[in-house]
Amino acid sequence: MLSQIVNPSQRWRIAQGSVPDCPAGTIVTLATTGDRLEVSRPWFGVVAHVDLRSASIRASSDGRELTIGTASGEVVFQNEGPATPGMFVAATAATRPDAASYVGRVVQFGAINPNAEGWNLFVFLVLRRVNGWLIGLTQNGHPAGIAESNIAWANVLDAGPRHPSDRLVLSYVGPRMECSKSYESEAPTLAELGYQVSSQHFIQEPRNSAAVIIAILLGFLLAPLLVGIVILAWLIFTKPPGVLTVTLQRLPGSP
Repeated sequence: MLSQIVNPSQRWRIAQGSVPDCPAGTIVTLATTGDRLEVSRPWFGVVAHVDLRSASIRASSDGRELTIGTASGEVVFQNEGPATPGMFVAATAATRPDAASYVGRVVQFGAINPNAEGWNLFVFLVLRRVNGWLIGLTQNGHPAGIAESNIAWANVLDAGPRHPSDRLVLSYVGPRMECSKSYESEAPTLAELGYQVSSQHFIQEPRNSAAVIIAILLGFLLAPLLVGIVILAWLIFTKPPGVLTVTLQRLPGSP
């Protein structure tokens, strides 16, 4: 009965009760897989499974309200109609896209971490499949990836096929150590994509001469109070930020 009511192309609102990560009022999509009900949220993917073997199921006569009773309580879903344009609906096993078909395509994906401006969206060209992940490059050349289990939530912007650049120039801004850490965190993925460093250099921004003169004068004037010593020590041991520029070449024959 439930498989006749639940359609992955429909959106449902949780009117009463809750499931993990889905309080009342959340819009979700529902799909049945064997004896389980999959509850999914856009960008999150599947967030909960309900074991239907030990659950009670009630549906209104028109099929627009569904009540699932479990040991933790009842959850009431109300049908909100077809998914709206731009809303990524959950894919069933039969309709879930093949991960290999995304290679060479430009996709948009939303990360699961919200911020003050909304969802973190990023766009990248998929280049390879590695250990259950689709990895590639963003428009500015930095690596990005999406787990294959979440590709049903990706939006294909350009069906391609698109090919990567043979040369990348990446810039990292900040203190030298932080710049190096940022690059090192991306280096393994860049290597998987066939890129090898051909050169890198760090340019440190010069100090503001007026600020340096003022700091030296204050340091000497306040030296008897020890505050001046702190100012002079800060001037000697701290370095202004800079820019790390890394140039990479793609090895011939890279997939």
